[in-house]
Amino acid sequence: MSQGEWYIREGGTLVPAPPELYDINRSQAILVDALRKIKEAASKALQRPVQIASVSIPQHFNDSSTEAVIEAFKEVEPSYKQPWQVIKSVGATWLAYGLYTCEAFGLNHDTCDIDEDSHRVLVVEYQETYLQLIIAEVGAVTWSSRTRLRYSDLGENAILHAADHANREARAQKILQNDDSDGAATIKTKHYAKIEGTLSEFLTKCESESAYPDWWDDVRAVVISGDASESGLQRLRSSVDGALGQHKDKLLDSIDPLYVEASGAVQRGRHQVLNPSFLVDKSPMGNIIVEHDEL
Repeated sequence: MSQGEWYIREGGTLVPAPPELYDINRSQAILVDALRKIKEAASKALQRPVQIASVSIPQHFNDSSTEAVIEAFKEVEPSYKQPWQVIKSVGATWLAYGLYTCEAFGLNHDTCDIDEDSHRVLVVEYQETYLQLIIAEVGAVTWSSRTRLRYSDLGENAILHAADHANREARAQKILQNDDSDGAATIKTKHYAKIEGTLSEFLTKCESESAYPDWWDDVRAVVISGDASESGLQRLRSSVDGALGQHKDKLLDSIDPLYVEASGAVQRGRHQVLNPSFLVDKSPMGNIIVEHDEL
C-alpha cells in the first residue's frame, strides 16, 4: 500500500479503489446537481421555497467524501453554517429512533443510565450496491461506530449480476418479477441465504471477541435501513430474523427502512430550528449531537 493510493474495504480486506471513486471534482458536481434537484422537487411538492437544513451521508464516507458533500451543501444552500449539519448514516439512525434515551430501548429510566451503561445498536444497511453491518455504541449525546464491515458482493444488485451476461436484461426482469421459469428465484434464495450466513458470522465474531460474556445483553436494538427495493428489504428482514435467532425481538421497524436516514436528517433539522445556538456554537457538545467513527 503506497502513499496517495486509494482503497475501499471489501468485507475485512482493503482493495484498490477504481479511479471513478476518488474523482472528487466529478463527485462534487454530481452532489450539487442532486441536492439542487431534491430542493427543487421539495419546493414544487410543498408549493413554497424550502431550505435544506441537514444531509445524511453513508457511514463509510471518508474525510474527502464528506468534505465534498459539505462543499456541495454550501453551494446549494446559502443557509449552511456548520459541518455537523451533515450527519453519517448511523448518527441519522440514532436520531430517527431516538436511541439516546433508556426509554427508546424499553428500559426503566430509574435503573438505566444511558451514558454510564453500555448500549450497542446493530445497524444493517442494505443498499443496491452493498450490504454494510455496523455495531455502534450510543449514549445521550454521542455515538461511536465500533465495528463496521461493507460487502459490495451482497448488495441487491448482486442478484442481477448473478444472471448470465448474455441474457441479463431478460433474466433481471424475471428475477424482479419472481419468475422462476429458469431458476431466477433460486438466485434470490441463494443471495439471501448468503446474507444470513454472513450476518451470523459477523455477530458470532463480535461476541467471541468481546471481553464481556454478556455481549448480547448490551445489544439494545437492531435497525434495518437502505435503498434496496421493498421486496428486497422484506427478504432481508427474513435473513436478519434468521441470523438473530432468539434475539430477533430487538429489531426496530416502526420506520420504513428506505426513510430511516432521511428521518434522522429531519430530526437534526428540527433540533436546529428549536435550538438556534446549535448552528452558532463552536462545538455541538451539550446540544446533541457529537459523532465519532472509530474506523
